[in-house]
Amino acid sequence: MQDTPPPSRRSKKATLSPPDVSSARHQPSGPEERPSAPVPLYLLGLTAAIAWATWGYFLFIFDIGSSPENDLWRIAYYVVILLAPAITFTPVALRFRWPWFSPYAIVAWAAWGYLLAFVRPPQEVLSGDRSPLSAWYFFLTLLAVLTSVLAPLAHWLGLRFLVSRTHRRDWVRAWREAFLLSLYLVGLAIGRSLGLLTWPIALLSLLLLALVEALFLARKG
Repeated sequence: MQDTPPPSRRSKKATLSPPDVSSARHQPSGPEERPSAPVPLYLLGLTAAIAWATWGYFLFIFDIGSSPENDLWRIAYYVVILLAPAITFTPVALRFRWPWFSPYAIVAWAAWGYLLAFVRPPQEVLSGDRSPLSAWYFFLTLLAVLTSVLAPLAHWLGLRFLVSRTHRRDWVRAWREAFLLSLYLVGLAIGRSLGLLTWPIALLSLLLLALVEALFLARKG
């Protein structure tokens, strides 16, 4: 009886089917890495929303301003008025690389929250029922709060819509525009409290601020 010859190397290579080769190539080397950035951002946004909602609850429902001075709820309110702007504006400061912006916004909003809770806003600056210093402190805090909101918005709009690269990445431009618009809004509030606000004055003031900003842009462009 004749012995069968051993299979050659070529036949051994042929025994490996193409599906095995393809499956061996496509097998994952390890666990798939998934981006984890959206989860922290989602949690950060949810935490900020809860903090601002708690702030509103203390102001409008709980009426924290009528609580005693040594009440523990006041301490909780102080924590909230510091925590809410910190969670909200710190990512903005990191995104735009403004390291000084986060402390500025936190102090401005904390002072604003204290005034809203424990100091009544001035209705008539010249009525004599309030000290003028507290009234101007109220408007100064309002100016700081408005600039903390409008400056990132102006910078983001500049990055999206301005054509000049110099103007797009100019943070001084963003803060100048935010300051001018905030000054305009605070001026309207002061004019209303003084009883001097009229629609022609408001419109002319807005046109004047727009002209000043156009001159700044034309000079630097």
